[in-house]
Amino acid sequence: MKKLLRLLTMSTAWLAFLTNVRLPDGRLLPFLALLKGFAGPLSPFLALIGLKGALLALWRRDWFALAAALSGVFFARQYIKNVTAPHDEFAFAFGANWQQRIPHHLRWRLRPSRYGLRPLTSPPATLSANVIIGCHQETGDPLLADLWQPPAGVPHTGIGIIYLHGSGWHYMDKDFRGTTRPLFQHLASQGHVIADVAYTLAPKATIIPMVADVKRAIAWMKTNAADLGINPERIVLMGGSAGAHLALLAAYTSHHPILDPADVSGLDTAVHGVISYYGITDCVSGHERLTHIPPTPAVLSPWVERLLKRGGMLPGDGRYIQAHHMIPSTLGGVPHEEPDMYQLASPLAHVGPHCPPTLLINGTHDVGPDMNQHRWLQAALYRYQVPCAHVEIACADHAFDLIAPRWSPAGQAALYDVERFLGLLV
Repeated sequence: MKKLLRLLTMSTAWLAFLTNVRLPDGRLLPFLALLKGFAGPLSPFLALIGLKGALLALWRRDWFALAAALSGVFFARQYIKNVTAPHDEFAFAFGANWQQRIPHHLRWRLRPSRYGLRPLTSPPATLSANVIIGCHQETGDPLLADLWQPPAGVPHTGIGIIYLHGSGWHYMDKDFRGTTRPLFQHLASQGHVIADVAYTLAPKATIIPMVADVKRAIAWMKTNAADLGINPERIVLMGGSAGAHLALLAAYTSHHPILDPADVSGLDTAVHGVISYYGITDCVSGHERLTHIPPTPAVLSPWVERLLKRGGMLPGDGRYIQAHHMIPSTLGGVPHEEPDMYQLASPLAHVGPHCPPTLLINGTHDVGPDMNQHRWLQAALYRYQVPCAHVEIACADHAFDLIAPRWSPAGQAALYDVERFLGLLV
């Protein structure tokens, strides 16, 4: 019993400590990132386990286990405090009285605090799965989306959100393992309409057809605005990781001669706002960053690909690709081979006074896109006086909002900001 108690308390303390540290580059990075990725969202449970371990250690007079347990509680609490810390980005972007700009009827539906011990719950929204909203002109496949609409009795705000899932441009699908459902349920319960779009992935498509799918989704939502109960002038793009990159790129390139597909020619593809969860804004530096992630040994790659397909992360016709090949595979080559494509695909290159209000969210410990990606974009937008709030969540890592989303302290803090950004756009 003594050995088991010490093992439990030491493991809890180590995991809680891991949530607070930036991971070093090296062979162990993928393994440690996976542990940290789960430990952060589950930090409330680490604190609870630490408290119970401390009580048991005190009862058994095991001072070593007691010290380890209390260390776990301390580090877990410190992580929660860090990721839920308040900021003044909205005042900086929208003015000191920004809260008064949110309609009064919407304010009471917003979360009262950045974090609560109770799990995130919302009344059931209306879900219509696999709605055909267009066609991939390049492949002939239907363009599908899941539509989330407000529960009965909840008035529509007029906001229509087009969500683009994270993918590394090659992986996963809309509604992957239900990880985004709590987010959609919550936003729909506030009166927003959400379209979770299954855009075409690489290698079946390169960056231009991917952005074309986003433009088609915008055109479809505007054309069907009356049926959806939204204002066609209140459409917001939102995405995570690669999906955030596509959201930013589409939001900043309305009526673009290359990125707007022929089948939406003449239609308005401008949007009212855009939200990026840890997306890249400069493809050259984004590629350089990914080259620091250790590659999977060649002997293991077939097994990893098989595991990803079995888990639903990789389409049947997809293939496993190393991190440093993700952007070249999507853009047709490395930066010196395709400089024009890297420029075209970088949201940072399209910044101007036409850009919509922007919310940027990322963790300071992200092993993928670093904070400079969003910092550069915010600085560029401010030069054109485009409202932009950049929220840096201390200690949070990549995809912090998708693991245990109902409990994740960082996920709840980010949702608090998303709610208010959308409220400012109503």
